[in-house]
Amino acid sequence: MAGKEEQLQENQYGVNLDREQFCCSVCLDLLKEPVTIHCGHSYCSSCIENCWDEEDEKGEYSCPQCRETFHPRPVLKRNNMLAEVVKKLKMRYPQQLSPPLTPDAPPDVACDFCGPGQNKAIKSCLTCLASYCDKHVEPHYTIPVLQKHELISATIPIGKKVCAQHRKLMDLYCQTDEELICTECTVDKHKNHKFVSILELEETTKKRLETVRRQVQKKVQQREEELEMLIQAEKNVKGGAQTAKTDCAKIFSELISSMQNRCGKVEQLIEAQEKSAVAQAGELKQQLEKDLAELRGRDTQLLQFSCADDIVYLMQFHSISETFQDFEPGAGPPRSFTDETWPKISTTVSYVDFSLPPPPNSREEFLRYWRPLNLDDTSNYPNLNVMDNNRKISPSPVPYSPHPNRFIRFPQVLCKEALTERCYWEVEWYARTLSAAVVYEDADRKSDESEFGKNDKSWTLECSGNSLKFCHNNVEMKLPGSCSKKIGVFLDYKAGILSFYQVSEPMLLIFEVRTTFTQPLLPGIGLNYEWYDTGVFAQLAKLN
Repeated sequence: MAGKEEQLQENQYGVNLDREQFCCSVCLDLLKEPVTIHCGHSYCSSCIENCWDEEDEKGEYSCPQCRETFHPRPVLKRNNMLAEVVKKLKMRYPQQLSPPLTPDAPPDVACDFCGPGQNKAIKSCLTCLASYCDKHVEPHYTIPVLQKHELISATIPIGKKVCAQHRKLMDLYCQTDEELICTECTVDKHKNHKFVSILELEETTKKRLETVRRQVQKKVQQREEELEMLIQAEKNVKGGAQTAKTDCAKIFSELISSMQNRCGKVEQLIEAQEKSAVAQAGELKQQLEKDLAELRGRDTQLLQFSCADDIVYLMQFHSISETFQDFEPGAGPPRSFTDETWPKISTTVSYVDFSLPPPPNSREEFLRYWRPLNLDDTSNYPNLNVMDNNRKISPSPVPYSPHPNRFIRFPQVLCKEALTERCYWEVEWYARTLSAAVVYEDADRKSDESEFGKNDKSWTLECSGNSLKFCHNNVEMKLPGSCSKKIGVFLDYKAGILSFYQVSEPMLLIFEVRTTFTQPLLPGIGLNYEWYDTGVFAQLAKLN
């Protein structure tokens, strides 16, 4: 009853639930992105493509089932109707269709001489068309006439190998109707059909199975490698996170220790200022008390003079009046501690940077940030020759081959190294004009705006004769001073500082720009010269 209801339900939805009809014969699973080839068989798009990839050398492509060949390689298109049917199968019967298709174990074949259900047959005779157990097959090994019969393993009942119409062994496979046939079938029902022998079919099928097995093994290996990479990546993430936590704790511990140390020093400074101010106030207090006593005594004398009526006594005032006028009180009280001292301390503390070391001053300190750089010979202007281990450029009469990274409008070149930390380098030159620059990697290299300093992605110091100027975003700024044949460039990426120096002792600052860099920076060199100039060059200086 339940089977009828299920069949009725299947008919109601118009879907045949025989899973094998909707499985790919290569991967033995439900069709994924189904395609139908010219002979009418359907496969997963990736499965049939992989099969045909292995046949590229032969130039002949065949169907894995019927072995029909095609030339040239067919162009595959998705079978939308079949894809929709498979989709409905998955949606309506997910539990029934979820397990992958696996071949069932062959049933036991009964011995034809022992009777049904008694002994299992181990051999089938293609001449006698019967199956035998180990006891009844013995005559085929001992009797000379029977020894000429062909024995095979009894995997399926021998009757299924015999043509029902002609009662002969089916030893051919009709590729047209896709079924096993006997030799007499080829002259009537299967006349003019295309067929192959069972042995040939067995050989090609085994080859195909081996091909599919290799593909499955390859996928297994890929998945195992992916799984191993994922496990390793997970370990790296966990390890990196733990390292980051440890580093973070260490950095903040050092910051807290540094701030506590600086706080102690500031407190000592405040105490020293307090002690000095209190001592000064004590001295001024004593002076003021002394001045106050003297003033009060003189006030008493003046009161006595004002009350006297003896002219002789009053005349004594003239002799001491100048003394009154010469009296000057001591200095006033010290200024409030918070009026002046604290702002100085506060300003000093607020500008302390705990994360970056102080900027260099001498050339020796600059050279601590020296980094070897290499010119990129795929970025140079076609008529600039890169030489001396990618450190030097000079004009070349023979242009370089085209390259998408080259500057094509101006004689310029970039370095290979992208900078995101502190870095110092020096440029030596001889030309009409030198441009020492830093540039974002995605800056334009083809248009008229690709010249260093003519766009918002490059910063350059231009040295020409006895004039200097700084350029950025097509804005020029003339600078005082004269040119040097060796220019030092210092980049403090995180602080957003780019400085240009005349290389000397002490170092002479030409210009410094402060900004915020948003991408890694590539050092660059540009030259301006005429074709008849001789000795023109620019190079990255070596570390002495």
